Amino acid sequence: METPQSFLLSPPPKETRQSANFHPSVWADFFISKPPLPDINMASLKSKNDELKVEVGKMLIDNTHPLHSLELIDRIQCLGVAYHFEKEIEEKLLKFYETSASYDDLYTVALNFRLLRQQRYHISCDVFSKFLDEKGEFMSCLNDDVKALLSLYEAAHLSMPDEKILDKALDFSKIQLKTLASNMDPYLSKMVSSSLEIPLVRRGDRLKAKLYISIFEKESICNETLLNFAKLDFNFLQASHQEEARSLSIWWKDLNLTKSLPFTRDRLIEGYIWALIVSFEPHFSRARLMMAKVISLITILDDIYDVYGTIEELQLLTDVIESWQFENVGKLPQYMQHEFIALYKNFKEFENKLEQEQYSFRVHYLKEEKKKVAKAYFQEAKWANDGYFPKLKDYLGVSLISSGYSYLACASYIGMQDEISKEFFDWVTGMPLIIKSAEFIARVVNDIRTNEFEQKRKHVPSAVQCYVMEHGCSKEEASKKLMEMVEEEWKILNREFMFSKKKIPIHLLRTIVNLANAIEFIYKDTQDNFTESTKTMKDNIIDLLVEPVQIHMDVRLTSPSSV
Repeated sequence: METPQSFLLSPPPKETRQSANFHPSVWADFFISKPPLPDINMASLKSKNDELKVEVGKMLIDNTHPLHSLELIDRIQCLGVAYHFEKEIEEKLLKFYETSASYDDLYTVALNFRLLRQQRYHISCDVFSKFLDEKGEFMSCLNDDVKALLSLYEAAHLSMPDEKILDKALDFSKIQLKTLASNMDPYLSKMVSSSLEIPLVRRGDRLKAKLYISIFEKESICNETLLNFAKLDFNFLQASHQEEARSLSIWWKDLNLTKSLPFTRDRLIEGYIWALIVSFEPHFSRARLMMAKVISLITILDDIYDVYGTIEELQLLTDVIESWQFENVGKLPQYMQHEFIALYKNFKEFENKLEQEQYSFRVHYLKEEKKKVAKAYFQEAKWANDGYFPKLKDYLGVSLISSGYSYLACASYIGMQDEISKEFFDWVTGMPLIIKSAEFIARVVNDIRTNEFEQKRKHVPSAVQCYVMEHGCSKEEASKKLMEMVEEEWKILNREFMFSKKKIPIHLLRTIVNLANAIEFIYKDTQDNFTESTKTMKDNIIDLLVEPVQIHMDVRLTSPSSV
């Protein structure tokens, strides 16, 4: 029997306004009213930070023992201070790669494998073959080696398509770590539970830094110099990030958009945290601020299409966005005019800020991506209005674009100080495989984890529903199959990160990977933590923007009042 091309479950409903009852902003004017750190505190912080940076850099350069060097690099990366030592780390790892050193123990082999692949040095997965028995299974003598198992588990998440030994490594290490979980010392137990929840390579850098500071300070023998440097650096950056949040809050308050459009989500700070997950380093400040503005405005646009607008109004809005002519704003209903004017003015502001550096051409690419997203939103609105269930392939053809990940990737680059060519923007907006994989991961994970909430109102069908209708299976079976597809896309993303044009700077590709990693932060468990931001998201924002790390040194920071 031929599979139907689509499904119409009910007659089109009458035009009515919807309401998703989104909760108000958790943060409001918090970062405007919160006093900044006194200049004297910042100066002390910076001075001590610089002093410790020199000491850590010397450790890194002087360390000649292969395993100790690998472990130090890993710690530096986990603690979020690798951006200070990019050149030194690159030189060390290049040397390891070129010498092709052979190690006998699984812990070191897996650590070396992960660090090299993270740096785009292709190392074969065959290095793990020596740990298989005559039946092709991992040797039983490894079953109780927690450090080796954890190292293997982390390395296996950098697998690429058809690397069967890494599939086997992941299954083996996960089973053994879960079996051993109840018999570990507290330090290892925390490392393992954190990795089983979200593996290192998929955890956002700032969240990873805060977590691993708390883990490493409980280690029986820890590197106090590195740990104190990481703590000071975290707090120094946090103070800068607070200032960025303050600047954005003033901009958002002046825009007054959510008061004009009360049915939408007011998620400015949540959007800023999203941008912070993508790039946290000081030299990406302008890029981060621009991206946060883009996220806040696309959230409003999403809600207009998804919640409130009628089909006739949404057609008008899509046409006006496509034309991108300010004089056409009068064709829109009053409430839509507020959004279009905000979009138009902010894009113009971006152009003006970038013009001096001759980077204003970047905004053209952002506009074109915006138009693609608006068209995808409109197609989904028509499906929802008609009660139409497309086949999964057709759904993904639209919903991957509506995930906004190509748009956000473009947005993450426009404010960068680097000289990024038009050729690169042509590439990144031309749907390369690395972007397609990030979009697939974002869309499908979103659909699986928010399916129940979003279907409580009239809404475009999710990937889960499309799969169920097409294959006649349960939601649980559909979700399982879709998550298997997500894992395959992670492998493709890893491959494309490794083998995309070598002349593309690594930090530009990492931005795309970080966008995919943000999904684990935004859609954790079965919750949309961006939309429902009063719990997990609030806790994470407090961790990253409000509460400094406690430092038991001469330099101390007072914890701000609670939220």
